[in-house]
Amino acid sequence: MGNVSQVATTMKTALEQAARCVAAESSETYDSLDAQVETLEGQAYQAVKSQLDIASLLHKLNEQEPLGPAELETLELLIVGDAEYFLKYEADLERWKDEANQLVAEIAKLQSSQLDVDGLMHLRALCQELRRVLPNIVYYLDKKERTIKFREATSGALDDAGYRVLAEMVTAMISSDRI
Repeated sequence: MGNVSQVATTMKTALEQAARCVAAESSETYDSLDAQVETLEGQAYQAVKSQLDIASLLHKLNEQEPLGPAELETLELLIVGDAEYFLKYEADLERWKDEANQLVAEIAKLQSSQLDVDGLMHLRALCQELRRVLPNIVYYLDKKERTIKFREATSGALDDAGYRVLAEMVTAMISSDRI
């Protein structure tokens, strides 16, 4: 089993660091929080991975062996558990899209102006802001698309295509360290 007590310890440390961020708002305190959160995520990943028999599940999918209700539940948690929670509680998508559209409109305005040093610096700042918001939109849509793909593959009895899609999703998650 994964070291859940280590996860709890790191979680406590990260929360303490978050409190320091509020008290002393600086890039250094937030950078330290980012490192703590990255460690926490990695430990949670390892703990989950150690508690699931992913190899057996993947073998059954590849061999198109019937899956029991518990195995389907594990697959759902594995493939879309995080995505469903994210989609359920995320409330900023429209704001992100509005912000991206506004930034694109600003870039379009610059297209018809002379790009002197000031204009180029403005363009650069707009691009940086757009690059800050686009990953949020992509992340949201990735979660949404993954959930839809899983639901389509598991609606009704699993057929050859459903087994193949699920095996591909699990394999992709393993190779990208998302499980």
